[in-house]
Amino acid sequence: MATKAYLNIVLVGSILLAVLMNASDARPAAFNAPSNHYNWLSSSGRLQGLECSLCKDFVALVRKALDSGESSYVPEIAKLVCIIKYKEAAQVCDGVVTLWRPIFKFAIDKVYLSPENVCGQYLGSGCSNSTIPELNYYWNVTLPSVPKPPVTPIQPPTPGARRLRVAHISDVHVDMLYKVGASADCGLPTCCRVSDGDPSTSKRRAAYWGDYNCDLPWWSLDRIFSQLNRTEKFDAIYFTGDLPDHHVWEQTREQQVDIYRNFTALLRKYFPNVAFVAALGNHESVPVNSFPPRYIKGNESMDWYYPALWEFLSPWVPSDQKENVLKGGYYTQLLYPGFRVVSLNLNYGNNLNWWILQNITDPDDQLQWLISVLQRAESNGEKVHILGHIPSSELIKGYSWNYIKIAERYESTITGHFFGHTHHDELGVYFDPANTTRAFGTAYIVGSLKTDDNPSYRVYEVDGGYANASWQVLDYYNYIFNLTDANKAGQQRDPTWILEYQPTKDYGLRYAFPAEWAKLIDRFEQSDELFQLYIRFYHKSHLPSSQQPCTGDCKRQFICRMRNMRSGDDSIPC
Repeated sequence: MATKAYLNIVLVGSILLAVLMNASDARPAAFNAPSNHYNWLSSSGRLQGLECSLCKDFVALVRKALDSGESSYVPEIAKLVCIIKYKEAAQVCDGVVTLWRPIFKFAIDKVYLSPENVCGQYLGSGCSNSTIPELNYYWNVTLPSVPKPPVTPIQPPTPGARRLRVAHISDVHVDMLYKVGASADCGLPTCCRVSDGDPSTSKRRAAYWGDYNCDLPWWSLDRIFSQLNRTEKFDAIYFTGDLPDHHVWEQTREQQVDIYRNFTALLRKYFPNVAFVAALGNHESVPVNSFPPRYIKGNESMDWYYPALWEFLSPWVPSDQKENVLKGGYYTQLLYPGFRVVSLNLNYGNNLNWWILQNITDPDDQLQWLISVLQRAESNGEKVHILGHIPSSELIKGYSWNYIKIAERYESTITGHFFGHTHHDELGVYFDPANTTRAFGTAYIVGSLKTDDNPSYRVYEVDGGYANASWQVLDYYNYIFNLTDANKAGQQRDPTWILEYQPTKDYGLRYAFPAEWAKLIDRFEQSDELFQLYIRFYHKSHLPSSQQPCTGDCKRQFICRMRNMRSGDDSIPC
């Protein structure tokens, strides 16, 4: 996510409605507390009774047109609503309606969407308590009959034991068309492109290293990797998705493929001997959020992307995983003896991926495949890190609950869950649904490299690389550079990365174990000073000027989010 909303516009495709959708995973800067991607609208003041009424009236009108077979005029109405009501530029509205046409046509053909379903889902309970039923449908994965091994406390490593350094980057959002001097305040959802033209003297110009209202220039990523190659030593690099820019109304398949090709070439250039593990973000596809399962055939399938993805990842991923990558963009690999990583395509649990509405039960059997991988790992005495783009707390209910069901069953095997997507530096702790005071896992949610706040990346110290290692995260180092200062210094000087915080020093943790994080959440409740430190790190030390102290309900929402990684679950007290 970014610190402003990039694309809150009407997405109707060829046949649907004026649905307010956040295609950039953004939260508004003025809203302190975390929330899902849509219901924050009711807190930002944009959701009014008139908007809700217009939404329902328009959905009803579209439904009537579809039922009567007279839907040819709906796209033009959608574009007009987008332009007039939401004041988006004509090219944005035209691009959005055109790109989303197939997925909305599919959704309407397969699922009946009432005005209450749609408007409640995307405008929140202030409009309707009804949501799209399929997105709240719960189903069960099948776990093996093998009993869960007894859980033993995590043991600290012996003094002097080897610690591996694992870098974690996410949400890079590179803009290959970024232009220094272009308008950084162009009136479009995101700016700083050649096509945005030169700004008037009263408006901001795109600076060399990037702008808080734009995506990351390609040369910034190149220089960042070059700098890290000189100053850091990594044993592995985790990338949890979202490489393309936020110009989602004009992207093409060719552009998405090219940017991944360039990105992996850059990694091979600067980190030729470093293991690399990547998970797919919701922006990797065209249109954004669109990841059809294998039952979607022909031009709308993912056959345009997954073969290219395999080509780019094959230098790192073993050949026996080619079938999984081509099927669904997920895979597993053994990085060290006794240590395995799993990359999941969590876009199968994204509630904006409407291709899954035909069959929302474990699309492409990914979670059932995950169970088989974890069961073999358990039997072989392996430890596992799981990578995915979207945190489990933001997946649709069935996917979220089943993911945590699997995580709890294999808690002695899984030693870390790694996500991105939110663009913020966040903490999530997995608590046992049967014993809500017992923490059994940690969700490491890293901030973005993109310049919405200050760019950031993280380096984990992992107990590993030797026999009988725990493969637990022991500590990490979160790095940022101040974008304003970097631009003032100019292009001749590389940005100065600073260690923003380290949990063992700044939070007083002994080790970054689940039980330690759970105790920290308790301390956040007791100490407002300590919690405000978390808020500072959450924003990567770039708090909006309008930011008010996060207290009361704001603080409560953050605490709830840390404690409950299962979407739509009120059973864990927070």
